Amino acid sequence: MKENLRILHINDLHSHFEAYPKIKRFFAEHSVCDAEVIRLDLGDNIDKSHPMTAVTAGRANIELMNELGIDLATIGNNEGIGLSKTELNQVYDQAQFHVILNNLTDREERPSWAKPYYIYETRLGTKIAFLAYTFPYYLTYQPNGWAVEDPLSCLERDLAVPEVKTADFRILMSHLGIKVDEKITQVYPQIDLIIGAHTHHVFEEGGELNGTYLAAAGKYGQFVGEINLTFDQHRLDAIDIVAHETSYLPSEPLDKIWIQDFTTKGRQLLDQFLLTDLPQALDLQESCQLLMDAMLDYAKADVVLTNSGLVVNPFPARITRDTLHHALPHQMRLAKIDVTLEELEAICRDVYSQGKLLARQEIRGMGFRGKEFGQVLCSGFAYKNGKIVYNKQVINKKDRLQLVVVDQYCFASYFETIHSKKAELLFPHLLREVLEDYLRKKSMKGDL
Repeated sequence: MKENLRILHINDLHSHFEAYPKIKRFFAEHSVCDAEVIRLDLGDNIDKSHPMTAVTAGRANIELMNELGIDLATIGNNEGIGLSKTELNQVYDQAQFHVILNNLTDREERPSWAKPYYIYETRLGTKIAFLAYTFPYYLTYQPNGWAVEDPLSCLERDLAVPEVKTADFRILMSHLGIKVDEKITQVYPQIDLIIGAHTHHVFEEGGELNGTYLAAAGKYGQFVGEINLTFDQHRLDAIDIVAHETSYLPSEPLDKIWIQDFTTKGRQLLDQFLLTDLPQALDLQESCQLLMDAMLDYAKADVVLTNSGLVVNPFPARITRDTLHHALPHQMRLAKIDVTLEELEAICRDVYSQGKLLARQEIRGMGFRGKEFGQVLCSGFAYKNGKIVYNKQVINKKDRLQLVVVDQYCFASYFETIHSKKAELLFPHLLREVLEDYLRKKSMKGDL
């Protein structure tokens, strides 16, 4: 006897709620059918660049996922790294769905909020195994208190689990990116369908590679995925994969109001946390200097390199959490690097020369949520005519310094002299949280 299963899915929303009302209607309307329906989220739903996500540490996202009727979800790096360990351990407390993840551990134990896999049994007894893994950013998961494992090794292990091995159909919820997914199709033919995420790719009409079906729905809610499967005697008989572009879905008059109200409410909640009242508003240069002072203090560093584009808006006199969120929306932390004077000079030559090229460029990814790179700035030293001047004198070349930068400089490829260095990543505070703590400390001392 034939039976039908429908999978609805989203991925990499990154707290872009502009299409949420449309997605909610799509999920509701396409869940009314003769088929059994499973609704999935493939991770990176949470991004603290949105004020409501920031003020609730992601719990508002979980409420919206509950409203969508999500059945199964996995995490991306924005959940695993963008949230502190404490926040991640609490964010799913009110989830009305199962979180699947089997390559993240805490002291060699899987976190309590995650299942290693999930076996869905249809009304007619077809067994479908869902597996899920997130991209292994080893350098950032470890200082955040987690151990992340190689997903392919975990997949091989899990495929040998009797429940998974004997399932009629195996679906991988992959937050690993298209290149890893393609490799999986070559090495693990046991996987029947990969629903992909992380690299923001989209298969508008699905795909097939090495006998494995592929689905993906882009980013930011720009697409919503639908997969219709027909099974006959527990074997796949037909499959149809579509990614629907949400811009073509009908709008309703209240959509814009909901989107605006959701953002406004988040900003209002953030604004309730007053951090300090300055004597006067700061210009961009003064705002950047205040940020660099906070970076030096937090990292206990000697010198700092940064870029003015990090400060999206100069700081007003009244600074609240909303002020900082609006000015520093980035998902960035700090990194500290031990350098000699000679190494710092090489880094400066690299950063200042590349900075001229980057100044007016729009920067994307690696946690940056601003507009453009802006100008290279430094504090704790001056860089003139290719030389480092520190405390008004050229440093002895044998001295070593602690340099602090935003972690983006370590991950992105445009500053090779930093990218190639071993850096200490500083957790758990995001950039704006570093400044918040600094302002609070200075206010208590009466130094502002």
